[in-house]
Amino acid sequence: MQAIEVLKCVLLFVRDPYTLRQYLPGVAAGFWKSANAPQQTSKVIVAALQGLAIALDLCIGDDHLPGSDERRMKQTQQKFTLEAIRQSVETNATERDDITSVDVASNDDDKWLETTAMNLDLLLSRMFAASATAVADGTSTGLPRSSWRVRCALAQLCGTVMLQCRQVLRASFFRCYDELLVLRGDAITEVAKEADKVLQKLQMSALSSEESLQVLPEMADRFQMLLSTLVLKVATEHEATKVNLVRTLRGYVEFLGSSLTPYLDASIESIYTSLCRVVSFATLDIELVVHQPLSNSAKPNEDSDDAPARIMVSQFQKRLRFFNEEASVREVLEMLREIGAVSTPAGFIDCAFTLLSETNMKATETGGAEVVLVLNELLRAYCPNNKCSIHAVDVHLVGRILEDLLVLEAWDKHNSPTDRGSSRAFASQCALMVECIGVCAEILGAKFKPFLLYVLYPLVEQLGSHSVEVERAALAALEKIYFFTGYKSLEALFQANMDYFVDALCARLEHLDAYPMTAFVVEALLRHTRLSSLPLVDEVTSSLLRSVDLYQDSPHVDSLLRALKNLLGSIARDAQEAEGKKEETLGDDELEKSANSCSLLSEFIHEMKVLKNDGIDAFETETEGGDKENRFVPESSDLASVKGGMPLEYDEVLSDSHDGDEGNEKENTAASAYRAVVIDIMDRCGYFLVNSDPIACCLVLSLIDEGVRFLSKHRRQLLPLVARMWPEMLPRLRVKNRAIITSTVRVITTLAETAGDFVGDRFVETVWPILQSQLQTIHFDSDAKSPQLTRSMLLLSKSSSEAPQVVNVQSPGAEIEKPTDNELSAVSIGRKTQEIYQLLAILSCLTMVCQQSETMTKLVPEITRTCCRYLSRSAPREVVEQTSELFAALVQLNGDEVFCTVAALADWTPPTPPSSRFSAYGPDAAQHFYRGHLSGQSGQAQTCQGNARVLMKRLFK
Repeated sequence: MQAIEVLKCVLLFVRDPYTLRQYLPGVAAGFWKSANAPQQTSKVIVAALQGLAIALDLCIGDDHLPGSDERRMKQTQQKFTLEAIRQSVETNATERDDITSVDVASNDDDKWLETTAMNLDLLLSRMFAASATAVADGTSTGLPRSSWRVRCALAQLCGTVMLQCRQVLRASFFRCYDELLVLRGDAITEVAKEADKVLQKLQMSALSSEESLQVLPEMADRFQMLLSTLVLKVATEHEATKVNLVRTLRGYVEFLGSSLTPYLDASIESIYTSLCRVVSFATLDIELVVHQPLSNSAKPNEDSDDAPARIMVSQFQKRLRFFNEEASVREVLEMLREIGAVSTPAGFIDCAFTLLSETNMKATETGGAEVVLVLNELLRAYCPNNKCSIHAVDVHLVGRILEDLLVLEAWDKHNSPTDRGSSRAFASQCALMVECIGVCAEILGAKFKPFLLYVLYPLVEQLGSHSVEVERAALAALEKIYFFTGYKSLEALFQANMDYFVDALCARLEHLDAYPMTAFVVEALLRHTRLSSLPLVDEVTSSLLRSVDLYQDSPHVDSLLRALKNLLGSIARDAQEAEGKKEETLGDDELEKSANSCSLLSEFIHEMKVLKNDGIDAFETETEGGDKENRFVPESSDLASVKGGMPLEYDEVLSDSHDGDEGNEKENTAASAYRAVVIDIMDRCGYFLVNSDPIACCLVLSLIDEGVRFLSKHRRQLLPLVARMWPEMLPRLRVKNRAIITSTVRVITTLAETAGDFVGDRFVETVWPILQSQLQTIHFDSDAKSPQLTRSMLLLSKSSSEAPQVVNVQSPGAEIEKPTDNELSAVSIGRKTQEIYQLLAILSCLTMVCQQSETMTKLVPEITRTCCRYLSRSAPREVVEQTSELFAALVQLNGDEVFCTVAALADWTPPTPPSSRFSAYGPDAAQHFYRGHLSGQSGQAQTCQGNARVLMKRLFK
């Protein structure tokens, strides 16, 4: 360190370039050896680099070269006068005499400078060879640059070469420029500032006009050369090396600016192809969502006062094949935007669609996704938030982009099930194409409104796509459109522009063979908007129901049923919200009055009058005061208490007349408005109950379940539907598919909850024998078939605090817990099989029917004997808990029968009689009585004993 400082002092003291040049080769080599020594400290390296910069400036600086004063005089402003011309001629005449004597010396100096320039360029190349790979791997290749001070010294050395020694070291100019561009992207602020300061000096003041004319073409050529180098190395080099090349390219674009535009336009095809190779698309990461905040400072129109000023758009993270880190991906995409800012939009747009039309989709895994990705990023440079572009994208260019996008093959082919690999490639390309529409909306803002007529229906169609990538991209594009065009929300966008695509939607619903994605458009509309916000929803609903009638035996059934399910869900949601708003408007006095009017006595009187008048509501003939009292009686009160005593014709004949006499207030609610639609949907569900496809059948059953819940307050319409669907529903209980059986049992549970004894009578006669036979085939003993071990089971873990005492049992992933005296003993499982789901549904159904219908009383002994074995400690915990709820419901019907069975399982011993006149029970007295109740449960008495005792304490205290 001291030797370096002494040498720097000697250099500064001598300051004679001719003298110092004799020692420059040795001094430069010494500084390089000191800096490149193994395990050298950063202070020594910094001092050596600073000394080398001083030596270069003093020896071969532009100010110390022969004729430097004359060059400066030539660079001064010329005067075109007679006196100036006369002086120039006289000077040239005197110079001719001295040429011969100077030629020999100048030739020697030029040779020495050329040799020195070559040697120093070699030294600098070795010095700059210290890449991030060498630093990360710990190799000895190149100069160690782990210290930020070393990188600052490198930036200063590059500044010396480029600013003070540019004439001699012209060959090293671009090498140092590339190094500065890499250092400007350094994570340390001081390093980035030092490099940026040198670049700013170079760009603002150092280059003369003549030098600029020489350097700019070379830099443009070097930009294309570096891009070609990146294309060659993108699949082989370390990622840090590739990122350095990307930063270098960004620096060239920033330095050249608009001067690079002619060179880009002249070779846009090769550059575009190279960029597609660099950003080779891998996939859209659906597990990582990127949130992009957007702001709109300019108000699109006068009616957009309610439009939000900021929104958050969510999109999936893009993954590139050759760049893995998120920071690297951002660096590459920023490079594309900077290139797009200095390119002519019409040029790269033409090139993009030419490549898309010529792309062989079977040749690559991702199809034309790279081409669309590059187009999107080039267009982002013209968004209002990016004000670095020198050109503009007008309405005509956007119209051309949209027109070409909508006719591409990938727009519709990504939903084709023929080739799974190509379909996935088309899905990625389609997602990026949909994103391109959102970018166009972001560019134009309010001027994008005229294009809604052409793009709104295709976007909503992609919103119902099978691919989650396309669906997310379509939602993000629609959010951008409503935001930048001045609408308040997505619902407001659909509400204002529903007429753009409702005619096409209704027409295509009747031609699903030609337009198979039409049903998904309806599904997407209903999933992302409210039903009340769609003004023409009646036409869409009618067309959807007609399409169901036309295509009930076609492959389009699944999509139509999904659309019906979303329609029914939207109707139920709107009705529930309308009912909640209505309850909020009622005062406390009105609620109390309505509660008092529904007393048991008034219900009984009303029930008797209905029976006496053969189904005619007696309250309708009473006085005005009686009408006021009856106003608060709910619609279902006259049937909820009759318990199935009235014939079915009572509901069908009285439904229309009674509803008409109740006034128009209920018909104005959302539930009454769409009640007819729900009834039509329920009627059509009967067509598909016999469908052999498990998915379609389960979807129909879920539709029936939701429709029954919606019509639960309108029993006069519900009960005839139940009577018509009941014969078609029973065969579904006899199929072999457990999912269908489970869904059917859940529908019966909902029917029992809403219809009471109307279902209870039919349940006793037709359903219970089928369920009883199924219950007898489900076992949880040691010989039961265990579920297979899956990856999800291996990922499940339980902390020691949650399961302090665990014993392994026969099934994988199962834990049996030792309970306390008041807790049920059962097996905790991590994964339920279809068998367990079926059993839970059956037990829940039995519990609900027993709670809602007294006709189940005669089945209490059979249900108790059949289900008592599910109190076994080897059964899953959910099954044991649901069985205990079932027994609690059975106790309400016939507690004596349940007590006898549970007492036998618990081995309950009666207490000693309090009187001495009665002798104490013998040890075998209770066992003799229990033999009759345990005749069929002998093998399971021991496993059920603990839970039976807990149940005795809970139910028979």
